[in-house]
Amino acid sequence: EASKTAKSVRVFFDWNDYLKFYKLGTYWPYTPSIQLLYGLRAALDLIFEEGLDNVIERHHRLGKATRLAVE
Repeated sequence: EASKTAKSVRVFFDWNDYLKFYKLGTYWPYTPSIQLLYGLRAALDLIFEEGLDNVIERHHRLGKATRLAVE
């Protein structure tokens, strides 16, 4: 809802545009940011190296520790 009334410029990514094409069952109609693709590749490399189960467990463990620290 907030994205519908936001006044910020959307150069690389417009959520409403994305949703429109997603609901039509088609692909994203624009060229993605190359930096975004490089970042995705690097993140996936880290996940593959550590293992998905280990990543999920680490996030659960660190999330729990953070919540306990905030209390």
